[in-house]
Amino acid sequence: MSRILLLFLLLIPGVYLSAQTITAVSVTGLKRTKPHVAEYPLQKFIGREGMSVDFNDVHAAILDTGILEPLSIGVGRRADGDGMILTVQVREKWAFLPLPLFKTDFDTVWSAGLGIMDNNAFGLNDKFVLAGAYGNTAWFATAMYQYTPERNHFPGWNVMGRYGRENERDTDQHKRILRKFEQDTITGGLGIQYPVTDLLTVSAAFSLQQRIIRKRDDSPNDPGEGTLAGRITPSLELRRSNWDGYLLRERRAKLDYTLTLPDMHPFHTVSLRGVYEMSILPGFKAGLRGGIRYSPDAPPIFESPASSVIIDILPGTFSAQHYAGAALGLEKFIYKISKVPKVLGPLQGTIAIFASYQTVYSYGPLLEHQFDHGISGALNLYLSRVAIPTIGIGVFYNVAKNEFMVGYNMGVSF
Repeated sequence: MSRILLLFLLLIPGVYLSAQTITAVSVTGLKRTKPHVAEYPLQKFIGREGMSVDFNDVHAAILDTGILEPLSIGVGRRADGDGMILTVQVREKWAFLPLPLFKTDFDTVWSAGLGIMDNNAFGLNDKFVLAGAYGNTAWFATAMYQYTPERNHFPGWNVMGRYGRENERDTDQHKRILRKFEQDTITGGLGIQYPVTDLLTVSAAFSLQQRIIRKRDDSPNDPGEGTLAGRITPSLELRRSNWDGYLLRERRAKLDYTLTLPDMHPFHTVSLRGVYEMSILPGFKAGLRGGIRYSPDAPPIFESPASSVIIDILPGTFSAQHYAGAALGLEKFIYKISKVPKVLGPLQGTIAIFASYQTVYSYGPLLEHQFDHGISGALNLYLSRVAIPTIGIGVFYNVAKNEFMVGYNMGVSF
């Protein structure tokens, strides 16, 4: 009898722990999104002890879908008594959007057009874009479809095509034109992404691009001939995000290697970009971002802007072969827009102010070695009702060159 009692006492903790473990997830409030798509990012919480789950982590996982806004999160006992269930009530964001496209450098360059975007195609969190624009220096038409993985260890993929004509202007930090030419670009591409773990994704992209130089100026900085080039880009990416109750903080690193095979001679590009953010206080975070890009034999038509290393104190017309840049920034939650007239519903979200100090080294054949540093400030609106993450308006001052710029962004924060 005593042995049976002892065995029973030993089994009690195991039975109790099993009863407290999350064994299922449930998402309510869905209208268009398929249930298994919404539940997929929550699968990582199955097997955890219900009472120890950090709801901020659950909040971040839902926000990372880009199409759902979490309204409430809870853990309760399953009706059949088989463990606990993680329940999340959500509101779907507006994902099918006609978007007016407008771009200007607030000087002489402008373009306008229209895009049709669905960030939740077929309710599967797939992405579809069809867009075109015309301006005084360029016009283009593009289409893209991206399949998002909806179950563990299943690859995602994307396919895209683009045709455009542009008057390319390569400038210095003061937007003085160093080289200009007119080119047609025809691009087709295919990409594959495989989520190895919750943190690690491996991917590969393949593209074929035809660049036709139609007209060049008489300057000595000749861009060379056009080319037909194939590109192969394998990548590794580590990513984790957390929610502090006000702002999403991100930790991400991505390593790319690109082999470009033009009909001239092949060349190699290595790129490393990263973002590391941490909360100082809820609603107040610090972050370090930047990267390195090395492409020693890239011809002029394949040089890159400073945005390739997440630096924005240089104009978009600045191009170089190599970059090494870093930015130290602070971002503060200001206000949450929750109650607005129905017509202004898309503007619901979180307003935050951002400031950073940036420094960047660059090298290219036109300007050779350059060192720039400066400050930037931005007002970011993180949208909660629309499946576009951010709208931002920023100001940038290149201290080294005494150059001031104004810019705006849609899709990512400054």
